[in-house]
Formats: sequence, C-alpha cells, structure tokens
Amino acid sequence: MEHEAEIPEEGMVDGQPQRRRKFTIQSSFGQARERRSRKSRPCDTCRKRKTACVITDKPPCAFCKSRNISCISSGLIQNDTSETSLDSPMEASPSPFSATTGPTPPSQPALSPGGLMRPLATTPIKYESPSVSGSIGPPDSRSSVDSQGIPRTVYTHTLGTTEGMGVWPTNGPGRIHTLEDNLNKTANFMGDTAEQDTYILDSFRYMIVSEKDEIDADYLQVYPGSSKRNDPPVHFLLLENEVPEHTLRPKLESSDAIERTVYPYSANLVRLFFKYVHPVYPVVSKGRFLRLFATNKEKLPASLRGAVYALACMFWSRDPTLKGPCPFEQHELQSRAQISLTAEFNNTNLANLQSCLLLLHMTPPWIDTVESPVMWVIASQALACAQMSGLHKDCDDWNIEPWEKKLRKRLWWAVYAADCWASICHGNPPHISPTSFSTTSLNIDDMRFDEDVPEDLKDYLDPADTVFDEALGARFLEYIYITRVVREVVDLRFEVNTAYDEQECLSGLHRCRSRLVDWTTRIPPYLAPKRQGPLPMTRNNCPLHLSYYASQVLLFRALMFPASKAARADPNSNLWRWFNTAIHDMKKFVQFIDGITEGDLQSFWGRFARSQLILCGNFLIHLFIVASEPPDIKVAHDLLVSFHVSLQRLTSTEYYLGKLLVRPVALRVDSFFQQAGEIIRRGGHGYWQLSSLAVFRDNPVGPLEAMSED
Repeated sequence: MEHEAEIPEEGMVDGQPQRRRKFTIQSSFGQARERRSRKSRPCDTCRKRKTACVITDKPPCAFCKSRNISCISSGLIQNDTSETSLDSPMEASPSPFSATTGPTPPSQPALSPGGLMRPLATTPIKYESPSVSGSIGPPDSRSSVDSQGIPRTVYTHTLGTTEGMGVWPTNGPGRIHTLEDNLNKTANFMGDTAEQDTYILDSFRYMIVSEKDEIDADYLQVYPGSSKRNDPPVHFLLLENEVPEHTLRPKLESSDAIERTVYPYSANLVRLFFKYVHPVYPVVSKGRFLRLFATNKEKLPASLRGAVYALACMFWSRDPTLKGPCPFEQHELQSRAQISLTAEFNNTNLANLQSCLLLLHMTPPWIDTVESPVMWVIASQALACAQMSGLHKDCDDWNIEPWEKKLRKRLWWAVYAADCWASICHGNPPHISPTSFSTTSLNIDDMRFDEDVPEDLKDYLDPADTVFDEALGARFLEYIYITRVVREVVDLRFEVNTAYDEQECLSGLHRCRSRLVDWTTRIPPYLAPKRQGPLPMTRNNCPLHLSYYASQVLLFRALMFPASKAARADPNSNLWRWFNTAIHDMKKFVQFIDGITEGDLQSFWGRFARSQLILCGNFLIHLFIVASEPPDIKVAHDLLVSFHVSLQRLTSTEYYLGKLLVRPVALRVDSFFQQAGEIIRRGGHGYWQLSSLAVFRDNPVGPLEAMSED
C-alpha cells in the first residue's frame, strides 16, 4: 500500500514559488505505528472510526487492545492512497455526504437498555448545491412553472449513506462543508476569544484526542479570511455528541411522552401548524422538517416536535377531520418540550434554535395580566443558541452548503426580532448590540428557501401550503424591517447610558419617523390589514400592523420625551410639538382595532401581540393625561373612549385565544376609567381605593366628566 504526500521545496524558480514535489511511502500493517504516521497502515477498526491507530510494538493497537477486539487490516479497501499536505490536520478521506443514493426506507427505532425508544443512527438529509440559478436544491432539482407563469424550484431530497460512526469532513480548500448534517456531531462557533487564536488555527490545526485515542473534537475552517480589517478566518469546533446517561434519558423520555400524547394525531397537528402558524411566523425549515417527519420523526429533536404540536393544537377545532375537543392540553406538550430542550442545549444546533423561537409563543395562562419573565429567559436562550452556532457572523462567503446560508440568515433575524420585542415587553435593554453581529439583510430568495414541498411530502399539507407564498416572505421581511426601525429608536432614546447627545438623538428619531411614515402605502396590497378577495384568514396580516403601531408608539414616546409637568407647561417642549401628530396617527390605530373581526381573532398572533397592544393602549391613556388645553383633552378622551368600545366588543368573543389576546389591555383601560375620576378629583395625588369599585359600577363617570365637575 502506498501513500503520497507533499513536502515544500525551498527556493524560487523564475520568480515564482516552486511547486511542491511528492514522495511515496510504502505502507504495511503490523509494524510499530506512531499516532500520525503515514508509514504504516492502520487497522480496519481505526480506519472505520477515523481515529488514531497506535501500535507500540506489534498488533493489537492501543484501541483494539483496550476493547479486547481483533486488530487486523484486511487490505480489501481499494484506492487507499491520499494526497495530503503535511500541515493537514487529519487524514484526507471522502465525505459521507459527497455520495448519495436514492431515498431509503425509514429506520425503525431501537430499544435502549432502559427500555426507551431510541432511533437508530441514520444518515441526515443532504441538500446539494443548486443546478438551477437562483434556486436551492439537489443536483437533480428541476425548475417548473406554475399556473401564473412564475418559475419555481421543485425540491427533491436524497439521503447520503454512511456506515459506522461516520467520517469527519475534510478541510480541503475546495470542500463544501455542512455544519448541521454531520452525523452525531455538533459544530460550535469559535469566536475571537475562544481557546485558540483564529489565525493560529489557520496555519496549524490538530484534533483533540482523548485518553482512549478517540477523536473528541476537531477544528473545521469554513472561511480563510482576508487581509481586510476585522475579517479573520472562521473556524468551528466539531464535537462528538456524547452526553451522560442522566442527560440523554430526559430527551428520550420526553420524546416518547410527546408522541404518546399526540398519537394518532401527529400528522394532523403538523398540517395545522403549517396552515396557521408557519405563514405568520416562518422559522421552521418546512421541507427539512417534513422529510425527517416522514422518514424517521425521532431524528427531529423532541423539543421541536413538541413545540410544533403544542402550537398546532390551538387550532384543533379548525380541522373538520378532528372530532370533539382536543384530548390533551398544550401545557403537557410544552413542559415536555422544555425538558428535552434543556438537555439538548449540550449539543446546540439550528433545530434547537427553532424550538426556542416556537416555545416563545405558547398560550399564556389566563391568570397573567403582565407578561411572565419566562419570555425574556427563553428569548435569551434562543440568542445563546444562535451565537453558539455562529449565526451572528455573515456567512455569505463561507465554504458551507447554500441552504445553510439561507436558513442561518433567516433564523438570525428571527432571533434579533425576538430579542428586541422581548426586551421591549419587559423594559430591559436588548442583548444584541449593533456592533455584535455582521449578518447581512434578508431578501425574498432567503424566504423562498425550502418552502416548495416535493411531491412525496404533499400529503402532509393542504394544497395551498405546498408551494411558496410570496405573501409569507414579504410579511416576514416587513416584520424584520419594522423591528430594525424600533430597535434604532430604543438605541437612541431608551438605552441605560446613551451614546448620543440630544441633537444626535432627535436627528436619528426623525430618520426613523421618515421610514415609518409612508410604510402603509409602500407595502404590497396583499399585506393590507383587511383581507383582499379570497385570501384566507390563515394568512393573518394583523400582527404585522400591530407591530407597526407599537413601533410608532415607542417613536412618539421618544420624540415627546420627557413627559414631565414642566414639559406640559412649556409650549415649546417636545411634548407639545408632537402631541397633535401623535393624536392624528393614533386615530389610525383605533380604526385598525375597530376593524378587527372574529375571524382575525381566531388566527395566529404570536405572544408579543399582547405586549404590543398594551403599549398602544397605555399610550392612548398617556395622551389623555398629558393633554393640557380643553380641545386637546376632548379629542384624546374621545379617542380613548372609541378604543374602549372596540375592546369591549372584542372581549365578548367566545374564542378563548382571542380573549387572552385582548384581556390585558382591556383590564388596563377598564382600570383607568374606574380610577381616573377619583384621582383627578384629588389633583393627581393619592391612591384610588378598591372599595370604590362598586360605586363606579353603579354610577360610572368618565375622566372628562369628572374633571368638568371639579
């Protein structure tokens, strides 16, 4: 057996670096073999496991001796030569993901020693580079044209084949890596302060080998860097997914419990999720999820399956094939999913991140009138997962699969939005600073990725959900746009220690207003709050517009700062300058609320909608309180009363989730009307007593009437 290797030869020829020359090493088995020797052939076991084969004197090698197994080299492996640079960190070997076969039947789950269902090691989904310009799919994907003449890509999926424990990806310069589909391995981003300097890793990389001569981790370079400032090489640490039994067991138990709970309705729940939740909040990779769900659902993390089922069960009554009430509660699935997610954090990946983003939007308990801090905690977990996977770094130039680039970008901006709105809900500073990420902006092609479902998976969805809906992509893009604007408002005015002086702050706030002022006229017609023609209510645009009005509220609060007594008495203050403009724009919000129907309430809104409604409702109260002149007081009062009437109509709905959405803001406005008269009579001082509630209900008095009586 021969190994060819290259060594550098010193000197220059005609002013050019001299090409490397090769030498040949005759290798055989049975001689003493050092850890990284190319001279002696490794045994079959170490070759298959891709671990070091160390023979002190004669076989068996150290690993086979420790396992008391046969240490032989069959010599049957053909083409065993490899051209390897001496500075390569590992033996070059073909990747298991470079060769593909046709679809394989789903593997059956095996029983673990504890009697729990454990999926067999199967090959992950592989998406090859596109063969059609502008599309993402495997080489045999073909472009088709729909009924409107719009070209689209029909995705087909192939499964790679590997044996044993898999093969480490090579670090060759032409190699297209995958960070997600490495069998039984997790890729952790190596940041600037990681254990190894990124420039050192660029020139010298070595594997981490355990005491048992097993590879525990390896470094993978996905980008060589450049001479530009702040553009270093990018590396990931590939770790074996080995966890203790006490960590593995909760995942397996949660997986079994989740599937037992939803049996035999799992397919119905998946259909409901992609019909009602996904069009409004498209953070799940649809094609990849469905492929694994169809072939071996246990390969999907229990947290992700549990989150999908839990959100879908809110729409149980909307499926005519499902008779009677839902036989389980959402919190049963939610708690199991969270237990599994805690264990899954040992090996974070994009699937765990999708779980975090979905778990943010579970139905709140009826007793909550203020958002629970658990939302802030889960948003923080989502951000941690994203940063561990390197989503905060621009991956456009990375040497990874094209589908990963698009999914990573979409998920990063979903995390960015979750961090922003969760911080606003709780009045906390966001975790993501403007200088902590370089991920580029989303586009419609990023949203189109993995939305067209192949023919063999269409039975899992309604026909309308099997192809890319442009409204889905545009809705999410506009949501991110609004989030970025409101985040700039937060940075300018609401940071703990702002870096801007007053003039810089006001200039920035004016820029933000100019971006929002024409937003409703700029968006396409299919994103209007009112449904156009036959557009189904599942494509709910109301949450998008609610986030727009919430961003306007925060902008006006920043522009009218400070809302102090001194500012109310000063006709030249920011408060007076922006009061009429705020009243004018909030009239549009009240009209928006008045136009919400019962059908709109039955759509998916997401958890942040409650806090956004609270912001808007409290700002209407804010405008009434800061009004000084009688005409201003009257117009603010009329606006607040109109909003109150709309809330009373919405809270009369029989739809439970609709009541949960409106209840917190309705209680706040009710409380204001109950207490305002007494507080106004006292000149704004003192506390309203709960015993006055009965008096108010018998003879309700509006704040304006109370003030006129005084």
